[in-house]
Amino acid sequence: MNFLMKWLCLAFCLSFGLAWATDMPSANDIASKLAAPTGQAPVSGPQSRSLFGQGPGRGITVNNAKPEEPAAIDLNIHFEFDSARLTNEGSVLVGNLGRALKDPRLVGKRFRIEGHTDGQGSQAYNQALSERRAAAVRRELMAVHGVDPAQLDALGLGKSQLLDPSQPLAAANRRVRVINLGGTP
Repeated sequence: MNFLMKWLCLAFCLSFGLAWATDMPSANDIASKLAAPTGQAPVSGPQSRSLFGQGPGRGITVNNAKPEEPAAIDLNIHFEFDSARLTNEGSVLVGNLGRALKDPRLVGKRFRIEGHTDGQGSQAYNQALSERRAAAVRRELMAVHGVDPAQLDALGLGKSQLLDPSQPLAAANRRVRVINLGGTP
């Protein structure tokens, strides 16, 4: 009986891990979205932020840009509670972003990393937290993944641009947005 319980627990943990891994966008997924021509998103259909990878979104949200808007993606990068310290899952996703930014389609491009919070708390508190989180992602990209600092700007926007304003406390609002600014550093 003890063996069966251990086996079932292991099977559950592995299936949860595989579901989590399929929900995380790969470096190629991220690069494809950031390299999309202005005003186009390469993924069609409804986007999903589901933990179990339903739909083609795989943990990212692609907003169909207007013709004058640059390619951008919203990544659900996880931080420790009330902190700018990345969780293990957050570090993995930043690693995928780091590999994406080295993709040949993105060579010579500049990027803005925007930190966003949900609507809970004061504007001043959320502004400071979003600035620290955007800076943490930028630091990790430079220090761990060798991204040229001249390619990266960091900006905190607090709760000023909620992804889902009808639900200000929704997890979707807590995100890091990466915008392809084009040009050369």
